Amino acid sequence: MANAGLIVLGQGVELRRVLTLLEEQQQHLLGVVRWQRPDRIDEDLIDGEQLEGSRLLGSSSDLPALLEKYGKSLVLALARPVDRWEALAVCRQAGAVLQGLSSTSAVIAPDTDVREGAVITQNCLVESAASVGVGSLLLPGARLGIGARCADATVLDAGAALDDGARIADQVHLGAGSRVLEGRLVGQSALVLPGSIVTSDVEPGTIVSGCPAEVVQRSISVGEDNFDPIS
Repeated sequence: MANAGLIVLGQGVELRRVLTLLEEQQQHLLGVVRWQRPDRIDEDLIDGEQLEGSRLLGSSSDLPALLEKYGKSLVLALARPVDRWEALAVCRQAGAVLQGLSSTSAVIAPDTDVREGAVITQNCLVESAASVGVGSLLLPGARLGIGARCADATVLDAGAALDDGARIADQVHLGAGSRVLEGRLVGQSALVLPGSIVTSDVEPGTIVSGCPAEVVQRSISVGEDNFDPIS
């Protein structure tokens, strides 16, 4: 087996961001595995600019063999909740050990619960007693207030915020600059469009927009990719 290091499973813009975080933290990169969803070949392929000299090891269909050869430690680099959710299942089946990343510029209170595989990028703030779920992604400037909770495979775009005690369920996507007010709950697989302010609970599988946020679509099937999350 190769020397200790990390494999990155990803594609698209998030791959470049994670590679930059690894450079920032001087962590050893073993190589990149291209993410392909189990039900189709994704059009968002890795290009040379995203890799910039990093070694492409193979695709996610090869993951069990790649983990056996190179080591189990793996970081997710995917921008969409549905991809992160499905990748979590693939990683568990393959025996991967998910590793989290936190930017040196992120501020994370010592009593937070940051679970495996979470990626916290530049200038994020995670306040006291907050929790970040398995495989979640906080993009630059995102904030979790005191006691705020995001579940697994959630994505908070740049500047998105959960106020004190706010909660979001699995696979929720908060658009850039959106905000969930104190004590509110956003249900599984919901999408909060950019700049929206959530003042009341959001049902699972809905799209909401505006200030205050109102439902614009109710037809999302929870656990299915029937919408186009913000990249």
